[in-house]
Amino acid sequence: MRCIDCRTALSAELDGEDPGARPGAVRRHLRSCASCAGWRAGFEELESLVAAALGPSPDRPTGR
Repeated sequence: MRCIDCRTALSAELDGEDPGARPGAVRRHLRSCASCAGWRAGFEELESLVAAALGPSPDRPTGR
């Protein structure tokens, strides 16, 4: 899996959309690619910061 494909799949998954990747392909790529693993961690941190800044909402799921 190429990094661009991994990040596209992660972005879709984190947005609640179909990642369009084979099950396990993203996880395997993340285990072997520190850059994409760091990208995912940064994305999740940003998502948490935005959720905290916006406060609770009945329309937004809490946690992962």
